[in-house]
Amino acid sequence: MAYGISETPSGLTITLAAKSRDELYRDAVKAALEAIYGGEPPVGASDGQTYPVQGAGLEEGDILRTFVTECFEAASRAPGTLHSPRWLAFDEGRVTANLTLSKPKARSRELDPALFGAVETAGTFPDFRAKLAFSVPSH
Repeated sequence: MAYGISETPSGLTITLAAKSRDELYRDAVKAALEAIYGGEPPVGASDGQTYPVQGAGLEEGDILRTFVTECFEAASRAPGTLHSPRWLAFDEGRVTANLTLSKPKARSRELDPALFGAVETAGTFPDFRAKLAFSVPSH
């Protein structure tokens, strides 16, 4: 596993290390879904539907932040449980994925988009590393 998730009562941090863009974004989806569902998404029945997510920006860190944020938001909006994509598409300044959708909808934790934030990146492929910090609202 080239990613990790650490949690405190008020937030969570995702760390990623990747040799390629494909590996980076595949691991980013896995980490984001584990963070939102509190573990691996539960397996359910799928009829082939997918749910699109996209990240965009001028720098890899910006693209990664918007991509992970979109995965978080998609988990709350989607009519089922999201799973890793079969494929990713890359364009200049953008990455797109169609996440596999299954039923029933799994319980997901609430994350406040207004509090999403800090991203640190270091290195270049094949030694790219990123750390993304997110706040978890208290209720």
